[in-house]
Amino acid sequence: MKTLPIQKEIPKFKGLIKIDRESQIPLIGIIQIGIIDRGSSLLQIRASTACNMKCQFCSTAANSYDIHPYNYEVELFYLIDWVKEVIRLKDNQVNQINIDSVGEPTAYKDIVNLVRECKKIPEIKLVTMQSNGTLLNEELIKKLEKAGLDRINLSVHSLEDQQSKELFGSNNYNLKKILENAKLINKSKIELNLTPVYLPNINDKQISDLIEFAKEINCRISIQKYEIYKYSRKMKKVKEQNWFKFYRKLEELEKKHDYKLKIGPTDFEIYKSKRIPLEFKRGDIITAEVIMPGWIKQEKIAKANNRVITIVDSDAKMGDKIRVKILESKDSIYITKKV
Repeated sequence: MKTLPIQKEIPKFKGLIKIDRESQIPLIGIIQIGIIDRGSSLLQIRASTACNMKCQFCSTAANSYDIHPYNYEVELFYLIDWVKEVIRLKDNQVNQINIDSVGEPTAYKDIVNLVRECKKIPEIKLVTMQSNGTLLNEELIKKLEKAGLDRINLSVHSLEDQQSKELFGSNNYNLKKILENAKLINKSKIELNLTPVYLPNINDKQISDLIEFAKEINCRISIQKYEIYKYSRKMKKVKEQNWFKFYRKLEELEKKHDYKLKIGPTDFEIYKSKRIPLEFKRGDIITAEVIMPGWIKQEKIAKANNRVITIVDSDAKMGDKIRVKILESKDSIYITKKV
Protein backbone atom coordinates (compact mmCIF):
# COMPACT_ATOMS: atom_id res chain seq x y z
CA MET A 1 0.00 0.00 0.00
CA LYS A 2 1.42 3.38 -1.00
CA THR A 3 1.90 6.25 1.40
CA LEU A 4 -0.26 9.29 0.75
CA PRO A 5 1.37 12.68 1.48
CA ILE A 6 -1.34 14.52 3.38
CA GLN A 7 -0.35 17.90 1.99
CA LYS A 8 -1.24 17.04 -1.62
CA GLU A 9 -4.46 16.52 -3.53
CA ILE A 10 -6.36 13.30 -2.89
CA PRO A 11 -5.18 10.68 -5.41
CA LYS A 12 -7.56 8.23 -7.03
CA PHE A 13 -5.83 5.18 -5.55
CA LYS A 14 -6.30 3.71 -2.10
CA GLY A 15 -3.53 4.63 0.32
CA LEU A 16 -2.14 4.98 3.80
CA ILE A 17 -2.24 8.36 5.51
CA LYS A 18 0.59 8.76 8.02
CA ILE A 19 0.10 11.29 10.79
CA ASP A 20 3.26 12.54 12.50
CA ARG A 21 4.49 15.57 14.43
CA GLU A 22 5.34 17.47 11.24
CA SER A 23 1.75 17.13 10.03
CA GLN A 24 0.47 19.05 13.09
CA ILE A 25 -2.80 17.16 12.81
CA PRO A 26 -4.67 17.17 16.15
CA LEU A 27 -5.56 13.75 17.59
CA ILE A 28 -8.85 14.65 19.25
CA GLY A 29 -12.12 14.84 17.34
CA ILE A 30 -12.55 11.86 14.99
CA ILE A 31 -13.64 8.31 15.69
CA GLN A 32 -11.14 6.32 13.63
CA ILE A 33 -7.81 7.54 14.96
CA GLY A 34 -6.29 9.30 17.97
CA ILE A 35 -7.68 9.48 21.52
CA ILE A 36 -11.31 9.06 22.57
CA ASP A 37 -12.61 10.14 25.99
CA ARG A 38 -16.06 8.92 27.01
CA GLY A 39 -16.11 10.61 30.40
CA SER A 40 -14.42 7.84 32.35
CA SER A 41 -11.01 7.06 33.81
CA LEU A 42 -10.22 4.97 30.71
CA LEU A 43 -8.93 6.43 27.46
CA GLN A 44 -9.33 4.68 24.11
CA ILE A 45 -6.16 4.94 22.02
CA ARG A 46 -6.34 4.30 18.28
CA ALA A 47 -2.98 4.21 16.54
CA SER A 48 -4.01 2.58 13.27
CA THR A 49 -7.11 1.65 11.27
CA ALA A 50 -5.57 -1.39 9.55
CA CYS A 51 -7.24 -4.78 9.83
CA ASN A 52 -6.42 -8.26 8.53
CA MET A 53 -9.89 -9.82 8.92
CA LYS A 54 -13.31 -9.04 7.46
CA CYS A 55 -15.78 -10.02 10.17
CA GLN A 56 -19.35 -10.49 8.94
CA PHE A 57 -20.73 -8.40 11.80
CA CYS A 58 -17.98 -5.76 12.11
CA SER A 59 -19.45 -2.56 13.55
CA THR A 60 -17.01 -0.42 11.54
CA ALA A 61 -16.86 -2.46 8.29
CA ALA A 62 -13.08 -2.53 8.65
CA ASN A 63 -11.03 -3.74 5.68
CA SER A 64 -13.75 -2.68 3.21
CA TYR A 65 -12.07 -0.38 0.72
CA ASP A 66 -15.34 0.33 -1.06
CA ILE A 67 -16.41 2.12 2.14
CA HIS A 68 -13.02 3.13 3.58
CA PRO A 69 -10.63 4.12 0.75
CA TYR A 70 -7.83 5.07 3.16
CA ASN A 71 -6.12 3.74 6.25
CA TYR A 72 -4.50 5.94 8.92
CA GLU A 73 -1.44 5.43 11.08
CA VAL A 74 -0.07 7.70 13.82
CA GLU A 75 3.62 8.06 14.67
CA LEU A 76 4.26 6.61 18.12
CA PHE A 77 5.71 9.53 20.09
CA TYR A 78 3.34 12.06 18.52
CA LEU A 79 0.47 9.87 19.75
CA ILE A 80 2.00 9.63 23.24
CA ASP A 81 2.32 13.43 23.43
CA TRP A 82 -1.40 13.71 22.69
CA VAL A 83 -2.25 11.06 25.27
CA LYS A 84 -0.44 13.17 27.88
CA GLU A 85 -2.31 16.27 26.68
CA VAL A 86 -5.68 14.54 27.05
CA ILE A 87 -4.75 13.41 30.57
CA ARG A 88 -3.92 17.05 31.39
CA LEU A 89 -7.27 18.21 29.95
CA LYS A 90 -9.01 15.68 32.20
CA ASP A 91 -7.20 17.02 35.28
CA ASN A 92 -5.23 13.75 35.53
CA GLN A 93 -8.45 11.79 36.20
CA VAL A 94 -7.25 8.81 34.14
CA ASN A 95 -6.07 5.44 35.45
CA GLN A 96 -5.92 3.27 32.35
CA ILE A 97 -5.55 3.08 28.60
CA ASN A 98 -7.25 0.65 26.27
CA ILE A 99 -5.48 0.25 22.93
CA ASP A 100 -8.31 -0.51 20.55
CA SER A 101 -9.03 0.20 16.92
CA VAL A 102 -11.65 0.31 14.21
CA GLY A 103 -9.43 -2.49 12.85
CA GLU A 104 -6.85 -4.74 14.55
CA PRO A 105 -4.48 -3.07 17.08
CA THR A 106 -1.65 -5.57 16.59
CA ALA A 107 -1.46 -4.51 12.93
CA TYR A 108 0.26 -1.35 14.24
CA LYS A 109 4.00 -1.90 13.75
CA ASP A 110 4.92 -0.14 17.02
CA ILE A 111 2.38 -1.93 19.21
CA VAL A 112 4.98 -3.18 21.74
CA ASN A 113 6.56 0.27 22.09
CA LEU A 114 3.11 1.84 22.36
CA VAL A 115 2.35 -0.39 25.36
CA ARG A 116 5.76 0.38 26.89
CA GLU A 117 5.39 4.16 26.50
CA CYS A 118 1.85 4.17 27.86
CA LYS A 119 3.03 2.30 30.96
CA LYS A 120 5.64 5.00 31.58
CA ILE A 121 2.94 7.66 32.08
CA PRO A 122 2.64 8.20 35.87
CA GLU A 123 -1.17 8.35 35.96
CA ILE A 124 -1.61 5.09 34.05
CA LYS A 125 -2.04 1.99 36.21
CA LEU A 126 -3.38 -0.40 33.57
CA VAL A 127 -2.79 -0.77 29.83
CA THR A 128 -5.13 -3.13 28.01
CA MET A 129 -5.60 -4.07 24.37
CA GLN A 130 -8.23 -5.49 22.04
CA SER A 131 -7.15 -8.17 19.57
CA ASN A 132 -8.60 -10.79 17.23
CA GLY A 133 -5.50 -12.84 18.12
CA THR A 134 -4.52 -13.72 14.55
CA LEU A 135 -1.26 -11.74 14.55
CA LEU A 136 -0.22 -12.87 18.02
CA ASN A 137 2.38 -15.56 18.61
CA GLU A 138 4.54 -16.73 21.52
CA GLU A 139 7.30 -14.20 20.78
CA LEU A 140 4.94 -11.22 20.52
CA ILE A 141 3.04 -12.23 23.65
CA LYS A 142 6.33 -12.34 25.57
CA LYS A 143 7.30 -8.90 24.23
CA LEU A 144 3.92 -7.44 25.22
CA GLU A 145 4.25 -9.03 28.66
CA LYS A 146 7.71 -7.50 29.12
CA ALA A 147 6.42 -4.11 27.93
CA GLY A 148 3.86 -4.21 30.75
CA LEU A 149 0.57 -5.05 29.03
CA ASP A 150 -2.01 -5.84 31.70
CA ARG A 151 -4.87 -7.41 29.73
CA ILE A 152 -5.75 -8.69 26.27
CA ASN A 153 -9.43 -8.62 25.35
CA LEU A 154 -9.47 -11.49 22.86
CA SER A 155 -12.23 -11.56 20.25
CA VAL A 156 -13.18 -15.18 19.66
CA HIS A 157 -16.77 -15.98 18.72
CA SER A 158 -16.95 -19.73 18.23
CA LEU A 159 -15.08 -22.94 18.99
CA GLU A 160 -16.10 -24.43 15.65
CA ASP A 161 -13.38 -24.04 13.02
CA GLN A 162 -15.55 -23.51 9.93
CA GLN A 163 -17.97 -21.18 11.66
CA SER A 164 -15.03 -19.14 12.97
CA LYS A 165 -13.67 -18.74 9.44
CA GLU A 166 -17.09 -17.60 8.24
CA LEU A 167 -17.60 -15.15 11.10
CA PHE A 168 -14.14 -13.64 10.65
CA GLY A 169 -14.59 -13.55 6.88
CA SER A 170 -11.30 -15.29 6.16
CA ASN A 171 -10.18 -18.81 5.33
CA ASN A 172 -6.83 -17.85 6.92
CA TYR A 173 -8.41 -17.72 10.37
CA ASN A 174 -6.78 -20.49 12.40
CA LEU A 175 -8.87 -21.36 15.44
CA LYS A 176 -6.30 -23.84 16.77
CA LYS A 177 -3.65 -21.10 16.78
CA ILE A 178 -6.04 -18.67 18.50
CA LEU A 179 -6.77 -21.12 21.30
CA GLU A 180 -3.05 -21.81 21.72
CA ASN A 181 -2.46 -18.06 21.96
CA ALA A 182 -5.26 -17.78 24.53
CA LYS A 183 -3.57 -20.37 26.73
CA LEU A 184 -0.18 -18.67 26.31
CA ILE A 185 -1.67 -15.33 27.36
CA ASN A 186 -3.40 -16.94 30.31
CA LYS A 187 -0.13 -18.44 31.54
CA SER A 188 1.69 -15.08 31.25
CA LYS A 189 1.40 -12.01 33.47
CA ILE A 190 -1.15 -10.64 30.99
CA GLU A 191 -4.75 -11.18 32.02
CA LEU A 192 -6.89 -12.91 29.39
CA ASN A 193 -10.44 -11.67 28.82
CA LEU A 194 -12.45 -13.49 26.14
CA THR A 195 -14.82 -11.09 24.36
CA PRO A 196 -17.16 -13.02 22.04
CA VAL A 197 -20.00 -11.22 20.30
CA TYR A 198 -23.32 -12.96 20.94
CA LEU A 199 -25.13 -13.43 17.62
CA PRO A 200 -28.64 -14.72 18.41
CA ASN A 201 -29.58 -17.88 16.48
CA ILE A 202 -26.04 -18.08 15.05
CA ASN A 203 -23.55 -18.85 17.82
CA ASP A 204 -25.79 -19.65 20.83
CA LYS A 205 -24.23 -23.07 21.40
CA GLN A 206 -20.73 -21.72 20.77
CA ILE A 207 -21.19 -19.00 23.39
CA SER A 208 -21.94 -21.74 25.92
CA ASP A 209 -18.86 -23.65 24.74
CA LEU A 210 -16.73 -20.53 25.15
CA ILE A 211 -18.02 -20.03 28.69
CA GLU A 212 -16.99 -23.60 29.51
CA PHE A 213 -13.59 -22.96 27.88
CA ALA A 214 -13.16 -19.86 30.06
CA LYS A 215 -14.05 -21.92 33.14
CA GLU A 216 -11.59 -24.63 32.11
CA ILE A 217 -8.61 -22.29 31.82
CA ASN A 218 -9.92 -19.94 34.56
CA CYS A 219 -10.09 -16.65 32.67
CA ARG A 220 -12.61 -13.85 32.44
CA ILE A 221 -15.21 -13.78 29.67
CA SER A 222 -17.09 -10.60 28.70
CA ILE A 223 -19.85 -11.38 26.20
CA GLN A 224 -20.51 -8.49 23.82
CA LYS A 225 -23.86 -7.37 22.43
CA TYR A 226 -24.28 -7.40 18.64
CA GLU A 227 -24.98 -3.84 17.52
CA ILE A 228 -25.82 -2.35 14.14
CA TYR A 229 -24.59 1.03 12.90
CA LYS A 230 -24.98 2.88 9.62
CA TYR A 231 -21.80 1.51 8.05
CA SER A 232 -21.49 -1.79 9.93
CA ARG A 233 -21.61 -5.15 8.20
CA LYS A 234 -24.97 -6.72 8.89
CA MET A 235 -25.82 -10.40 9.23
CA LYS A 236 -29.17 -11.08 7.55
CA LYS A 237 -30.27 -13.78 9.99
CA VAL A 238 -29.36 -11.84 13.13
CA LYS A 239 -31.60 -9.29 14.81
CA GLU A 240 -30.14 -6.73 17.18
CA GLN A 241 -31.39 -7.30 20.73
CA ASN A 242 -32.30 -4.52 23.10
CA TRP A 243 -30.25 -4.25 26.28
CA PHE A 244 -33.01 -5.73 28.45
CA LYS A 245 -33.11 -8.96 26.41
CA PHE A 246 -29.33 -9.11 26.22
CA TYR A 247 -28.88 -8.87 30.00
CA ARG A 248 -31.68 -11.38 30.53
CA LYS A 249 -29.72 -13.76 28.29
CA LEU A 250 -26.57 -13.16 30.35
CA GLU A 251 -28.50 -13.95 33.54
CA GLU A 252 -29.74 -17.18 31.98
CA LEU A 253 -26.20 -18.17 30.96
CA GLU A 254 -24.79 -17.24 34.37
CA LYS A 255 -27.20 -19.62 36.08
CA LYS A 256 -26.64 -22.37 33.52
CA HIS A 257 -22.83 -22.27 33.74
CA ASP A 258 -22.39 -20.91 37.28
CA TYR A 259 -19.90 -18.33 36.01
CA LYS A 260 -19.86 -14.53 36.32
CA LEU A 261 -20.95 -12.93 33.05
CA LYS A 262 -22.63 -9.66 33.99
CA ILE A 263 -19.59 -7.42 34.14
CA GLY A 264 -19.61 -3.64 34.41
CA PRO A 265 -17.06 -0.78 34.41
CA THR A 266 -16.25 -1.09 38.11
CA ASP A 267 -15.22 -4.73 37.58
CA PHE A 268 -12.46 -3.30 35.39
CA GLU A 269 -11.67 -0.41 37.78
CA ILE A 270 -13.19 2.14 35.40
CA TYR A 271 -14.88 5.15 36.97
CA LYS A 272 -16.59 8.33 35.83
CA SER A 273 -14.27 11.30 35.46
CA LYS A 274 -14.04 14.78 34.02
CA ARG A 275 -14.50 14.95 30.26
CA ILE A 276 -12.29 16.76 27.79
CA PRO A 277 -13.84 20.25 27.52
CA LEU A 278 -15.84 20.65 24.30
CA GLU A 279 -14.35 23.09 21.82
CA PHE A 280 -17.58 23.20 19.80
CA LYS A 281 -21.21 22.52 20.61
CA ARG A 282 -24.02 21.19 18.44
CA GLY A 283 -25.34 23.98 16.23
CA ASP A 284 -22.12 26.03 16.26
CA ILE A 285 -20.94 27.38 12.91
CA ILE A 286 -17.17 27.53 12.54
CA THR A 287 -14.45 27.93 9.92
CA ALA A 288 -12.21 24.91 9.42
CA GLU A 289 -9.30 24.01 7.14
CA VAL A 290 -9.52 20.78 5.14
CA ILE A 291 -6.40 18.69 5.79
CA MET A 292 -7.00 15.10 4.65
CA PRO A 293 -9.53 12.64 3.23
CA GLY A 294 -12.14 11.17 5.52
CA TRP A 295 -12.40 7.52 6.48
CA ILE A 296 -15.73 7.23 4.65
CA LYS A 297 -16.08 8.11 0.97
CA GLN A 298 -17.26 11.69 0.40
CA GLU A 299 -16.03 12.75 3.83
CA LYS A 300 -13.18 15.14 4.55
CA ILE A 301 -11.21 15.81 7.71
CA ALA A 302 -10.59 19.42 8.72
CA LYS A 303 -9.02 21.13 11.72
CA ALA A 304 -10.05 24.06 13.88
CA ASN A 305 -9.12 25.14 17.43
CA ASN A 306 -6.59 22.29 17.72
CA ARG A 307 -9.26 19.68 17.02
CA VAL A 308 -10.08 17.57 13.98
CA ILE A 309 -13.60 17.37 12.60
CA THR A 310 -15.36 15.23 10.01
CA ILE A 311 -17.21 16.99 7.20
CA VAL A 312 -19.88 14.77 5.63
CA ASP A 313 -20.81 14.82 1.92
CA SER A 314 -17.96 17.14 0.99
CA ASP A 315 -16.08 17.66 -2.27
CA ALA A 316 -13.71 20.20 -0.70
CA LYS A 317 -10.03 20.15 -1.66
CA MET A 318 -7.00 20.03 0.60
CA GLY A 319 -6.28 23.46 2.06
CA ASP A 320 -9.80 24.81 1.56
CA LYS A 321 -11.13 26.88 4.43
CA ILE A 322 -14.87 26.42 4.70
CA ARG A 323 -17.74 27.24 7.00
CA VAL A 324 -19.34 24.22 8.64
CA LYS A 325 -22.11 23.54 11.14
CA ILE A 326 -21.56 21.17 14.07
CA LEU A 327 -24.09 18.32 13.84
CA GLU A 328 -22.72 16.16 16.67
CA SER A 329 -20.17 16.71 19.45
CA LYS A 330 -20.67 13.73 21.78
CA ASP A 331 -17.43 12.50 23.40
CA SER A 332 -15.58 15.32 21.57
CA ILE A 333 -16.20 13.53 18.24
CA TYR A 334 -17.21 16.31 15.86
CA ILE A 335 -19.46 15.63 12.84
CA THR A 336 -20.19 18.63 10.61
CA LYS A 337 -21.63 19.70 7.28
CA LYS A 338 -20.86 22.62 5.01
CA VAL A 339 -23.08 25.71 5.31
